[in-house]
Order: sequence, then structure tokens, then C-alpha cells
Amino acid sequence: NATAANYTVTDNLGTLTVTENAAAVTLTAPSASKTYDGTALTKTAGVTATGLPSGFTLEATASGSQTDAGNSANVVDDGYVIKDADGNDKTDNFTNVTKVDGKLTVNPKPVTITTGSASKPYDGTALTEGTADIEGLVAGESVTLTATGSQTEVGSTSNTYNITWNNATAANYTVTDNLGTLTVTENAAAV
Repeated sequence: NATAANYTVTDNLGTLTVTENAAAVTLTAPSASKTYDGTALTKTAGVTATGLPSGFTLEATASGSQTDAGNSANVVDDGYVIKDADGNDKTDNFTNVTKVDGKLTVNPKPVTITTGSASKPYDGTALTEGTADIEGLVAGESVTLTATGSQTEVGSTSNTYNITWNNATAANYTVTDNLGTLTVTENAAAV
């Protein structure tokens, strides 16, 4: 019910200011583990964020690789994007962002080495048994096994072995021994 021409307007405008969000935001790379199989363990997806405002989302990847038994870091990549509920890129509005590494772990693969057993009556010569096998190696990897056990006198001993890791790496395996027994018995022949 007022008429604009009856008034002279002087503006005393307030200021609306949006500052960068200094709240702590943490981006955490995923962790993963597996048993050694000769291929690289990677985990690029699954980066998580804590501290984002409600409705905000994160687009991020991680980089890391572990092939041999052991562990290494899985790192959040640069170039992550924080989006608001409408899908707009708001990354530059967040200044207190911390990246936390995940861990990639490759565990040694179990293998079993089996040597043969044998027995005989005492005859003054050494008893040996040359069978030695390994089960569980990753396809394409090999070792050379030599049974080394020897028993000459009456009694028993384990049929030991020597191993040469050809194109396989010892640290990638956990070896269980299934050793045979070499037994020399008393000679019951009449003297």
C-alpha cells in the first residue's frame, strides 16, 4: 500500500559469505589380502570418506600393487572429486583433507614336500631313497628337489632333501615337510 515514488531508498546491504570448509575430511584407501598366486594384488575401488556434509559424495580411486609375499601401501590417488547432492564438483571448497593409505597383503602359499621311505636289513652299505616331490607350486614356477637322506647303521632317520628354487621364490611359499623314513634293521641272516 506504499508508493515507491514517495520514498528515497538508501541501501545498507549485508554480506553473505561462504568460506572454505575447514572441517576435517578423511579419505581412506581400501585394504585387501590374498594368498600368493603369481599375479598382482590391486584394489582401486572402495575409497571411503568421513567428515563430508550430508548428501555429499566422493569419487576417488587408489593405486597400489603387491605381487610377492609381503605388504605395501594402497594410496588414494590425486584427482579425487567431492560432489554436492546435485552432482556439482565442490572439491575446492574443502581445505582440510587427509589421505590415509590402505594395505595390500600377499600371504605365502602353502606347499608340501614329500620324500620317500625305504627299509632293508643291515648290509654295510648306505640305504637311500631318491623320491622327492612338491605339491602346491603356482603354475609355471618350479624347483629342483633332491632326496639326501642316508642310513647305513641299524636304526632310522628322516629322508631329508635339498631344494633349489628355480624360477620360484622361497619367500612366496610356506613349506611343510612330509619326510619319509629310512630304516636299517638288524641282519637276521645266519652267520
